[in-house]
Amino acid sequence: MIVADISNSTLNVLLRELGEECQSVVGYLHQLQSPHLSEQQKAEILSELLTSTIHLSTHCNEELQNLIAEEMERLDDSDKSD
Repeated sequence: MIVADISNSTLNVLLRELGEECQSVVGYLHQLQSPHLSEQQKAEILSELLTSTIHLSTHCNEELQNLIAEEMERLDDSDKSD
């Protein structure tokens, strides 16, 4: 996934990784909806889901928030120059 017109390459990479991890979480949630899962399958899916949520928690840190805010400021500045 390439994010359209994001000038900061670090932010672009972080957003791509965030999207991939979010897709994984959605996949695990869908798997958990199956009524025919064994206890072992549930445990494996929950383990993967736990890993993903930990990754998301560490991924969505202050650095990412600051990069997004900087990108928003850049967009605001470009609007003022038009």
